[in-house]
Amino acid sequence: MLRQPALRRGILDGLIISAALAVLILLTTVVFPSGPDESDDDPEYLVQWFITVGILVILLIAVGARGRRRQPELQQSGAVAGAAAGGVVAVMITVIFLLVNNIWFGIVSQQHDKRIAFANSGWHSMRAYINVNQLRGGIVLLIVLGVVGGVLGWIGGALFGGRKTAPVTSPDRG
Repeated sequence: MLRQPALRRGILDGLIISAALAVLILLTTVVFPSGPDESDDDPEYLVQWFITVGILVILLIAVGARGRRRQPELQQSGAVAGAAAGGVVAVMITVIFLLVNNIWFGIVSQQHDKRIAFANSGWHSMRAYINVNQLRGGIVLLIVLGVVGGVLGWIGGALFGGRKTAPVTSPDRG
């Protein structure tokens, strides 16, 4: 299964994207957390979210192009690379948030949206509520990013993947 160069490329690129997202998540959640009365729906957070999604779209298209270059003979290699990268990113985002939410629970538990949602949930443990909802969201994210990554990867492979050309050799001049 991992013999496919496009699949390996997608997994590696997904891990690289995830590392960058881990830094972003740490910065926005722990180092520079939102105030206790700020909501995720506030305009500045929505702008950050749209920029992040836009960059992720561009990166998944690039992953598809790189995957197609790795395996130009396979028409769907860009889609394979994009889907693999999207799946890896989804799993890693879920794991990163689970770690951040539990290691820095004191900071996370002060977030406005989490406090309101937990208060209306009927759950007795905020930590359990956050973790269960993170895992539920992770399942949806895996499906969505796998499919979207495949589509964007296919687009990147079709538009920018190009074909490797054979080296030019000069004919013998007998």
